[in-house]
Amino acid sequence: MEYPEPYLEGIRLFNAHHFWHAHEQWEACWLASAEPDATFYKGIIQAAAALVHWQRHNLRGLELNWAKSRRKLASLPALYQGLNLSAFCTEMDAFVAACQRQATAPVPRLELREMARHSS
Repeated sequence: MEYPEPYLEGIRLFNAHHFWHAHEQWEACWLASAEPDATFYKGIIQAAAALVHWQRHNLRGLELNWAKSRRKLASLPALYQGLNLSAFCTEMDAFVAACQRQATAPVPRLELREMARHSS
């Protein structure tokens, strides 16, 4: 499966902790997409925004943006656009919970898998 270059670049930037720049790459994809892809892109954009807030030591911004992101991502198939959204949501939930306890946890990553574009 081939994916748009801005999508792939966004994943690379996200995994390098350049969350704002990942958000910018995905915004182009979001603006050019129809549903359900638009919901997917909005969801990962909001996840990136949540982690921008984390980088700025803004726990409330992390929580609020992740809550919005999670609702969108949870509405999609567990495997979507080559990503395991179910695993990502679990990792983000654990990360946010650790931040709330002032503990440490690995920063979630997006792992692109070679599989069908949609799993519906």
